[in-house]
Amino acid sequence: MNKKFSIYGMSCSACSNGIEKAVSKLNGVSNVQVSLLSKSMNVIFDQNIVSTEVIVATVEKLGYTILEYGESQTDNLVKKMKERFVLSLIILIPLMYLSMAKMLSLPVFESKINYILQAILALAIIIINRKFYINGFKAVINLSPNMDTRVGLGSASAYVYSIIETILLFSTGHSAHVFYEASAMVLVLVTLGKWLEEISKRRTSREIEKLQSYIPKTVVVLRNDKEYTILTSQLNEGDVVVFKAGDYIVVDGMVVKGNATIDKSAITGESLPEEVVENSNVTSGCIVKNGYIQVLANKVGMQTLFSKIITAVQTAGSSKAPIQRFVDKVARWFVPIVTAISVFTFVLWLIILKDVYKSFNFAISVLVVSCPCALGLATPVAVMTAMGKSVSLGILFKDAQALQKAKKINCVLLDKTSTLTQGNLTVTDYKNFSETADEEIFSICYALEEKSNHPLSQAILEFTKGTHHLVEDYDYVIGKGIKGYINGQKYTLGSFNIPQDLLEEYSGKSVIVLTKQNVLICAFAVSDTVKANSKKAITQLNSMGIKTVMLTGDNYTIAQKIANQVGIKEFKAQVLPEDKLNEVINYQKQGYFTAMVGDGINDSPAIKGADLGIAMGNGTDIAIDSCDVVLVGGNVENLSHAVAISKKADKIIKGNLFWALFYNVLAIPISAGALSFIGITLTPIICSVAMCLSSIFVVTNALRINNYNKNKVNQISNKKTTIIVDGMMCKHCEQKVKQALEDCQTGIVVLSQNHNIGIVKVKGNLDYELAKTSIEQAGFKIIKIK
Repeated sequence: MNKKFSIYGMSCSACSNGIEKAVSKLNGVSNVQVSLLSKSMNVIFDQNIVSTEVIVATVEKLGYTILEYGESQTDNLVKKMKERFVLSLIILIPLMYLSMAKMLSLPVFESKINYILQAILALAIIIINRKFYINGFKAVINLSPNMDTRVGLGSASAYVYSIIETILLFSTGHSAHVFYEASAMVLVLVTLGKWLEEISKRRTSREIEKLQSYIPKTVVVLRNDKEYTILTSQLNEGDVVVFKAGDYIVVDGMVVKGNATIDKSAITGESLPEEVVENSNVTSGCIVKNGYIQVLANKVGMQTLFSKIITAVQTAGSSKAPIQRFVDKVARWFVPIVTAISVFTFVLWLIILKDVYKSFNFAISVLVVSCPCALGLATPVAVMTAMGKSVSLGILFKDAQALQKAKKINCVLLDKTSTLTQGNLTVTDYKNFSETADEEIFSICYALEEKSNHPLSQAILEFTKGTHHLVEDYDYVIGKGIKGYINGQKYTLGSFNIPQDLLEEYSGKSVIVLTKQNVLICAFAVSDTVKANSKKAITQLNSMGIKTVMLTGDNYTIAQKIANQVGIKEFKAQVLPEDKLNEVINYQKQGYFTAMVGDGINDSPAIKGADLGIAMGNGTDIAIDSCDVVLVGGNVENLSHAVAISKKADKIIKGNLFWALFYNVLAIPISAGALSFIGITLTPIICSVAMCLSSIFVVTNALRINNYNKNKVNQISNKKTTIIVDGMMCKHCEQKVKQALEDCQTGIVVLSQNHNIGIVKVKGNLDYELAKTSIEQAGFKIIKIK
């Protein structure tokens, strides 16, 4: 059985490691994963050997709150932390006055009364923040010391030492050195740090919470031609759901009535609205901008695409990157080692100085300054932030390992159909060779093609849709096309006797001709069209130094045409699915770290064999259940964004780990008095501030991933290029050249022309070969590029 829980009360990676260790020891438990950031635990266990109740009791015994997954206490937790901090601060102010008044020559009670008042105020703060003591003590009993253990030990040691000093003052009258303010200040500052850290961590899952907020609690269904409002959770497959302007679509299904414009940005990351009509498929997570539609629900609840995306993102955010496993091993020994260093520091300075007060000051400082939180949060907080940002762009990393691997990609192999092209045949060219009006020709063609299910027929029907004639003696000739009589005249529509010049003119496309009594009437050229953003996507990948290769089962001519259109220099034609896997292996043998991009079905062998498998989601849930990365909306341009986000996340993770290790390696020796010989020492209060700031820095640094702007990718070069173009005669020519260059680079284009010669100035990244090809395809000649 696989079950997920929500866990509250964890403060550092030692907490999550302790829970993993305790639960994994239970007989019948085969796998445990605890996420500090998402406050969750995933357990795979045999319910015939160990029950859910035993697992819950084991976690509660450690001092943590465990609930069914989804039962959130986050808002309540933040509120309680704020209340604890504010109340503690109110008490701390008079405590600080009592401890510092004499030093500042301010009026204060005599020593004995002063110390008693300090002890009472400090005890009040300890009681308010008793959570550190309770959880820390339980962790020690279960041999899983954590940050609460360290904080509680430091605070308790300071308070007990101060109490002993106060008692000696009363009994012997000797002067006392107390740490009441330090024992309280440590708790107040750590509570402040944890409160601010919790607020920051909540921001890392902002995109996921935003997605979840889209799901309304109620919907309108149509039953017996009447509209009823019901709870979203009560929807069933087969229900007809009504959506109006402003409504969020909560089912996957088909429009059975009406039309509307919908915003799919939550699913695809694209803001351009899409029009849907009867028989259009819609998915959950979209919003109706205007119009009215009735949708027959095919999938509801957790089976919808939107719910699967949210679940996948939550699972991915809870997963651990490979580097995190190393960090967990370090964190597991962190608190015991720091505690041992603190004891050693006390003993060493007591031998050297023979001063209990100073030795104790150094020992407590060591306990307080060390920060396992920064070490434990360095990776997961960056992973969760990157996951949230990625899904807002239509990129779904299946786990943290996929996110970490994407940065290594230096060779992308792409399927052609449905990846670089639309995947649907459409009429791209039409010529009328007769005096017959186009409307009449279209009507005849529609009548002839109406009974055919051939993909080419569907393209013609879509292009010529309208009224049609009655066809007599209909005959479908396999591999050729259709014959029939209309108004007594014999017509053929298909590949019957296509003139050679048309085949040459439309090379790389399927040519269909209409004849009347064997006389050519018109011709259609049909092909799968390139996606609008494919060319830009390839340009971006190439500018990032990534090799791009196209793999297709189509013939060489079609493959070459598509490759030239999108700017791919290397391609393989007429390859079968198993051949694609061999190509992936071939490039791996050459030393490339490969990514295979396909539709997730017929390309599955190659996708699974690649170092990173990427599926084009295209609004379906087939690819959601497989592969390492899913481009949910089928936008191939998101490939470069996936790599860029991975690189940014990796940079931040390494920066966080460096800071966490550097901070602890530097702060612990200094707090232990290593620089006291030159007058540099740290008090427990200063150490508390440093420890809190260290945790907050790691979290806020990871939040920089949210600043990623996809519109600025590759816009980093200030290089200037001048292109001299022959044949530019007017403003229309300038516009054609500018359009040709827009998909080739991400910089600024400035054009001017004089006497048929145009001067194009480009600032930014530019693929020279692609630019030359694009300009020449637009009908102009390149004289010089400099």
